[in-house]
Amino acid sequence: MNNFVIEIWDDEGNACIFYTVRWEDAQYSETDKFFIKYGDDNHKYHKEARELAYLISEVIGNRYGAIDDFIDRVKNKGHALPPKPKKSIHEIESLGVHFPLRLYCYRINNKCLILFNGGIKDERTDQQSKDISAKFYDLQSFVNRIEDALRDGILVYNGKLQRRH
Repeated sequence: MNNFVIEIWDDEGNACIFYTVRWEDAQYSETDKFFIKYGDDNHKYHKEARELAYLISEVIGNRYGAIDDFIDRVKNKGHALPPKPKKSIHEIESLGVHFPLRLYCYRINNKCLILFNGGIKDERTDQQSKDISAKFYDLQSFVNRIEDALRDGILVYNGKLQRRH
């Protein structure tokens, strides 16, 4: 069985702390892999990756937190970013319903969000989209294991995620 660690991705936000997962033998976290790939200036969707990074770090991280308006794309046990467009929140109104990228996440609460990997959504469903199908199933596995650890008291949230010793 592959083991992974949960580590802080960004704890600088005033409204939300972000965590990510990294396979034990991997150099980069799953979230870093996403932004390294899609944020590269030569990638077709580098502009969209930067918009998503801004939405996560500035809008969710510093202004609103992981509230329902941002965590509304349910993907079985997890969620996907960006949220569906809403006229009431300017920062997500402009993203549009056809935003090509999805980044998977799992909300512990409004102040704690675990980010995973993602990719290009180019079909009606995530499972049909070649680029994100495997990452969708990874999301389900990660969330199952995280929920088990939280339920069993191995992982606790007291303002920060911590492994109980």
